[in-house]
Amino acid sequence: MILAKRVGIFIFAIGMLGFAEIVAHAQQWNGAANPRGTIWRPGNVVVGEEPRRGDDPRPLIEVTRPLAMSKEQDDRLFSANAVFRDDTIPKFEVDTRHAYAGGARSKASILDPTLDFAVHRSAVIGLVNIKEMPRPNDYMLIVGGKILAEEVRIKLIKDWADYVFAKDYPLKNLTEVEKFIHANHHLPEIPSATEVEKTGVSLGDMQSKLLLKVEELTLYLIQQNKIIETLQAKLARMEQEARLRKSTKHR
Repeated sequence: MILAKRVGIFIFAIGMLGFAEIVAHAQQWNGAANPRGTIWRPGNVVVGEEPRRGDDPRPLIEVTRPLAMSKEQDDRLFSANAVFRDDTIPKFEVDTRHAYAGGARSKASILDPTLDFAVHRSAVIGLVNIKEMPRPNDYMLIVGGKILAEEVRIKLIKDWADYVFAKDYPLKNLTEVEKFIHANHHLPEIPSATEVEKTGVSLGDMQSKLLLKVEELTLYLIQQNKIIETLQAKLARMEQEARLRKSTKHR
């Protein structure tokens, strides 16, 4: 009986020590004790595995999970949802590999798996939504507003206009160009104002077309310069002949 009582006291002591340790390591959360109350706490909050960052500054909220813990490539870490009646609509989600906005995570079949951040294909990004209907669906990014950038680089432009300088390039004579302008009210190979208003322009394609016209204009200038040099030489000979005739006459 005495042994049993001592064992009970020992177990109770162990339990109290464990409870004290839990209390000592517990984190204090504050807020109203009702379903609509706001729960808050000062300091940093980490959900998941304890981060190993040494003395690096901690973010206010951190969600961590090692990739080895799940065999799923899209193991969800964070989800912000809109609930309407019985439907839950994901609005923003982060998994162990990617981040998605606009419910794109549920559209995995249309996403490039190499993307770090994806937006639902029907989303319009920008300060002002694009009002054009139907919206084009073959673009990866649509901005309904102005874009400010220090540099924009267009890659993989085919048919760069340097072929204009090939010997067999069929350069139109200026009479043909004049007739085309009078008939169509725009330059050859350049879209009309009606086309631009309807479909817009491709930045890379338009740059190539503008270069095409600059290079053609350069060829026209070279031709005109040769004609001018020929006429100047002819005029110089005529003036020299006129001076000779004048000096011979006075003798």
